[in-house]
Amino acid sequence: MNRFTPLFVMTLAFAVSCSSVQKSPEAIKQKLSEKRVEEIDSYQAALKAKANVESRLGSVTDEAIAAGPEAMRYLSTDLFFKANDASLKGDSYSASIIFKYIVKLNPNDIYIRKKYAVELIKSNQLVKAKDELVFLVSNSKDKDLKEKANLLLAGVYSALKNKSKSIKLYKAIVDQTKGEIPEACIFLSKAYVAENKYKRAFSVLDFCRKSSVKNRASFTYFKAKLDFDRNRMKSAIQNLRLSLREDKDHYQSILLLGHIYELKSQNEKALKLYERFIKRKPNSYSVLSKYVNLLFSEGKYEGVIPHLERLLAIDEDNLNLKVRLGVLYTEVGKIDEAKSIFREILKVVPDSDKVLYYLASLYQQTAENESAIEYYSKISDTSALYHESNIQIAQILNVIAQNDRDSNIKKGEDRFISFINKKSQKSDGLNVELSVILAGYQESNKDFRQAIQTMESVKDVQGFSEGHDYYLAALYERVKEYGKAEAIVRKMLERNPENPHALNFIGYSILERGNDFDKAYEYISKAVKLKPNDGYIRDSLGWYYYKKGDFKNAFKETYKAWKLVQDDVVITKHLALIYKAMNNYDKAKEYYVEALKNCKVESEREEVLRGLEDLESLRLPASR
Repeated sequence: MNRFTPLFVMTLAFAVSCSSVQKSPEAIKQKLSEKRVEEIDSYQAALKAKANVESRLGSVTDEAIAAGPEAMRYLSTDLFFKANDASLKGDSYSASIIFKYIVKLNPNDIYIRKKYAVELIKSNQLVKAKDELVFLVSNSKDKDLKEKANLLLAGVYSALKNKSKSIKLYKAIVDQTKGEIPEACIFLSKAYVAENKYKRAFSVLDFCRKSSVKNRASFTYFKAKLDFDRNRMKSAIQNLRLSLREDKDHYQSILLLGHIYELKSQNEKALKLYERFIKRKPNSYSVLSKYVNLLFSEGKYEGVIPHLERLLAIDEDNLNLKVRLGVLYTEVGKIDEAKSIFREILKVVPDSDKVLYYLASLYQQTAENESAIEYYSKISDTSALYHESNIQIAQILNVIAQNDRDSNIKKGEDRFISFINKKSQKSDGLNVELSVILAGYQESNKDFRQAIQTMESVKDVQGFSEGHDYYLAALYERVKEYGKAEAIVRKMLERNPENPHALNFIGYSILERGNDFDKAYEYISKAVKLKPNDGYIRDSLGWYYYKKGDFKNAFKETYKAWKLVQDDVVITKHLALIYKAMNNYDKAKEYYVEALKNCKVESEREEVLRGLEDLESLRLPASR
């Protein structure tokens, strides 16, 4: 129904209320209730409704005129309030229709004609607006109103593609006001630019600049803008600097000069320019925004926070600013402040999956598990984040279950397994990923057979990948079913004989069993050649040398591996064992402690602690 439907709904009430200046409010309500406004469901019907409304407004206006001055005043007042209300609500089209009949009632009222002209312009009824503005220019005795009407009229001529009249009128205003109406100078110069008459455009700006001291910086700025638009950066910079000498607080010149510096990758220069301005004008929103954006892009997070907080104080309902501030708080470790910001955002957009996820992750960081679960659980199953949110819940419940188990409490485990069973039914992807988490929990509690059963149950489910095959094979190795483990990995080699991870797995497995070192070396060395910068594969080569008693080469290869993957517990522990074998007990202890820092499950921690205890039990006279 486009623009006419709200017009009809509003003005229908106006027409009915004015059908008789004698009608009571009750009669008006009765009449209005009889109209079936809701039946207007097409553009054509709305056009017809508009015509009907205009007809009724015309009729009651004619009735009021016929009834005399008192009726005209009554109707004018009634319609004015309604027109003004429509205008305030942004419905300029409805307002213009009503003002049309107020003008009919008061044809010589300059104020009403001005209001009518403005609503016509706002609703893009430019031909009618032009006629009203011509009337105002011809009949108004108010100099200020006349100047403003002329300025609007020149703009209307321009919009109606009547360039010659537009330029002529702008020129007349400029000549009469000597630059005291800056809009006229600027619009005239833009009109010349549109015709590629740059010399005339600059001439207008120079004339106005010399004539008007108070607007001088603005005219110099617009000269710079014309230079910038034509890629004449040197001249643009000169004019912008001149503009700032004329008015150091001319924010548009600051913005454009800063923008040019940024284009030229002179970001420090731009930052200093913005910073100096902000010290004088701390609440300049536009310059502050530019400064914040540049600090943000430069990664100066600590420095940007107070300015971003000030921006938010100016524009406290800006959700984008709140999100940026929340992210920045997180980056610098102000987690409680970040939570507070995202809770505020959530009040405005309670169903935002991204906000819910981010807030949940913040609570997860601070180990406030129940709050994290609460927010993750609110993410809809139609969201792209639904899968990941359930993975995170499972990870949290895994931790809770493990802590409860350590305290001989079964509640956490029951809750964890119940969640896995329920959510695994949602999709194949969730089924596989949640089963891996459950198997990891079972493995950490040395229930290897149960972990294998869990992984086997999803082996044929879509989403079970090669990485999952490696994990299943590793589980079989934990229960010494090496044949089953090797069979899984050999299938990978059948598909790709040059698979470095599969070669490494088999080589390391043979090495650990100690039954064929040469065969183990054959697999591992081939894997290293295929992927020399893989820390895990290189660690296998180091471990081969350790097993052979070649501690020099063992250290060389394992240290390379550790430099590639410094947070891996097994590689760090291997390095400690090599130092121990070389009688460097202090270094061995250093790497055992480092391995201990990275332990994620209790079984790893227990193994590293046993190594430390063995080390401490040794006599240390030969340590160095």
